Amino acid sequence: MKKVISLLLALVMLLSLTAVAMADGEADNPYGLVYAEDQTLHTVYNLEASTLHPYKGDSSAGTWVAISNLTEGLQTVDQYGNYIPGLAESIEISEDELTYTYHIRQGVHWVDWEGNEKDELTAQDFVTAAQYVCTPANAAGSVDYYDGIVKGATAILSGEETDMDALGVKALDDYTLEITLEQQVPYFGDYGGHFLPMCTALYEELGDSYGMDNESLYYIGPYRLTEFDPQSQRVYEKNYSYWDADNVHIEKVIATYNAEASTLAPELFRRGEIDQAKISADIVSEWLSSEETANITIPGQPDGTYMYYYLFNYKPAFGTEAEQEKWNAVVDNENFRQSIFYALDRVKAKMAQEPYDPELFLSNSITPVGWCSVDGVDFTEIGPMKDITHRENWGFDPDKAIEYRDKAIEELTAAGISFPIEIYLPYDPTTMNLDMETQVVKQQLEELLGTDYITIQIETGPSTGFLDSVRRAGNYGMLKSRNGAAEFDPEKWTIAFEKGSNWCFLDQAVGPNVKAQADEYEALLEKARAITTNSMERYEAFAEAEAYLINHALVIPVSADSTGYMVTKLNPLEGMHNTDGSYKYYHLLAEPLTVEQYDQIYADWLVAREESRK
Repeated sequence: MKKVISLLLALVMLLSLTAVAMADGEADNPYGLVYAEDQTLHTVYNLEASTLHPYKGDSSAGTWVAISNLTEGLQTVDQYGNYIPGLAESIEISEDELTYTYHIRQGVHWVDWEGNEKDELTAQDFVTAAQYVCTPANAAGSVDYYDGIVKGATAILSGEETDMDALGVKALDDYTLEITLEQQVPYFGDYGGHFLPMCTALYEELGDSYGMDNESLYYIGPYRLTEFDPQSQRVYEKNYSYWDADNVHIEKVIATYNAEASTLAPELFRRGEIDQAKISADIVSEWLSSEETANITIPGQPDGTYMYYYLFNYKPAFGTEAEQEKWNAVVDNENFRQSIFYALDRVKAKMAQEPYDPELFLSNSITPVGWCSVDGVDFTEIGPMKDITHRENWGFDPDKAIEYRDKAIEELTAAGISFPIEIYLPYDPTTMNLDMETQVVKQQLEELLGTDYITIQIETGPSTGFLDSVRRAGNYGMLKSRNGAAEFDPEKWTIAFEKGSNWCFLDQAVGPNVKAQADEYEALLEKARAITTNSMERYEAFAEAEAYLINHALVIPVSADSTGYMVTKLNPLEGMHNTDGSYKYYHLLAEPLTVEQYDQIYADWLVAREESRK
């Protein structure tokens, strides 16, 4: 017997935060919002899309903002971060959880850039896309959603198998798509959003030219791209043939390119030239103190799409050979790592970027609070994670820091290590106000622990290629970095620390103590991954693994990402949450959203999100 999982979540509509505007422009809602008569949104951007091909572009925000508006997957995401029906209206999952059968919406048509309806969407369009991704010569994106997951994909990608019929993605008929897995994947039910179709007929006609510009692509998402002038302008217009066009309220988006967009946007908003702008921490005080802007400068909220940590490097590639040897010995000492862990004042550090409510963004865990749950229990409340999640002062404990410092001094001195220990701390200059945070961290740690124990050497990293030349190259001792996830599952947050990772090189540690701890962590991961059912047992196993990392100070969790302060004529919580920039669901407001309106909306949104996940 198959269990049928309906993706038609009534809560999506039931819990919608804003209703359809009435004819006179007044919104029938408790917040006093008024929708603009002309639903044309004006924005500015500084990251250009390298291509419009759904699988050929890079992973930059510029590419994915475009693609997420122009196409859609088997599933999509609602304003609460829940996976809901996309181009598939339902899924059937076999009892052994190896076969997923998607029922494709009927009567949905691709359109060209002018809005003319073309071929009807069929299951074959997803097969065409899957075969494109799994053709090694295409070097396509999204390979990770196939390799080791979809039956036959690994053999085809490695060149061992050349027959695409071996790939476990089949069109059973025009409206039935079957995906067969190599093994059970507990979170595969959330993968549907990553399976985007390609119009088979157009791809067969254009080949490598598919998606090169807006006229060489057909559209199946909420918008079509009527103008695409790279590094000048993009114009999105509503796709009236989109299956859910009733939830596409903004008729047109005019996005203008400006290399200095992040700096210029606030003033452009003030002049009425654009409808939304980020307010960076270096000018937020000015905007909050001005009578003109104080009531419309909306505070940022936590965004668990990315989580930030301070990493130790366990395979250093900086400095001289002698400096590397010393660092290996130092970082191998757990008491040293614990002294830094408990000495770091996360609140002071975060104030450099979020000066008004830094604690709102802090986190004691690697997996975000509220990210995933099982049997109604949040992951961060399971097993040993519960105590970690509720640590006081976000882990800052001066007494413990001094206690561990003294133990480290005794042990390292006996091992022949001289003091002070120099911590090499480069930072990415393109991250807003990270230079300020890094200075705060240096001053705070040196003051508490003493410069006779540590000195921190700050270095400004390159403005381009920071990841390749610093983090991935192991050119640091300690570093603030981040990790992101798309699936609501604890396993997705292990990537920075698992075997083969180039975040902190944990599995390649030189020191014997860390090497043994890395082996223990990997064993805990293997135990958790061996449980292939979405169960409390599995979550408990991943909780043990994450807690091991944190309790041994192998990493220092710091915070979630932030949506950042903003001024906007959109209700930021009305649209899709934690996605790549789709304009679906939003209405353009006649006036900027006020702080009072936003606070009311956010409070209701939190309640509604909780209800939607029960």
